[in-house]
Amino acid sequence: MAKLINVADDVYQHLAELKGKESFSVIIRHLITQKTNKENVLHFCGKKGVNAEAVKQLAPLWKKWSDVYA
Repeated sequence: MAKLINVADDVYQHLAELKGKESFSVIIRHLITQKTNKENVLHFCGKKGVNAEAVKQLAPLWKKWSDVYA
């Protein structure tokens, strides 16, 4: 059963940007679903793990940056 809700214009705009091809219901359901700390950490860090090759490529740049700014 569908219900009507009113939201502020800025909230609607933000939801419209998030939704893409999904429905508003899917996006709202995703946003209100409680996640565990593990899920939050995996989302923050990426679920595929660390790309070792990318880390190797970034190491010299990090060293150069830290020598200058740290």
